[in-house]
Amino acid sequence: MSVYKSMVSQLQLILLISSLIVSISASHCYMASPRMNGRVRDITYLGVFNGRMIVAYRGMGSVYFKGHNLRQFGDTNWMQQDRKYGDRECQYAEFPLISFPAQVQIIAVTTPHTCADRPAVENWSFVEIGPDGSPIRQHFGNNRST
Repeated sequence: MSVYKSMVSQLQLILLISSLIVSISASHCYMASPRMNGRVRDITYLGVFNGRMIVAYRGMGSVYFKGHNLRQFGDTNWMQQDRKYGDRECQYAEFPLISFPAQVQIIAVTTPHTCADRPAVENWSFVEIGPDGSPIRQHFGNNRST
C-alpha cells in the first residue's frame, strides 16, 4: 500500500510541475524557436524542389499566393521539411507549381494567439520567378491594401 501511495504522490507532483510549465509558457510566450514565435515575417521564396514551390517564413500562421488558388501540400511535417530543405529556424510551405516565368505576391496570414494579435498590416513578399522556377528578384514589405 505504501508503494501505491508513493507512486500516486510522485504522479501528482509530475502533474503539478507540468501544469505550471504550461501556464508559464502560455502567459509569457516562451518558445524555444523563432520558427513559431510572433507574427508571420521573413517570407522568402526559395524555388522549386521535387516539383513543389517552396516558401520559407517565420512566425505563427501561414502564407498564400495572392491571385492564385493554390493549396499548400500537407503531406510532410516540420521535421521532414527540415531534413529536405535545411534547418533554418523557419517553417516551410510547399505549393503546387504554376506556369513560369511569373510575378507573384506571397501574403502572410498571422494566427492570433497569446503572444501576438493579428497585425493590421500583414507582411508580404513580391517575387519575380524565372523560367526554371528560381527566384530572380524579391522585395519584402507590408501594405495596408493586402
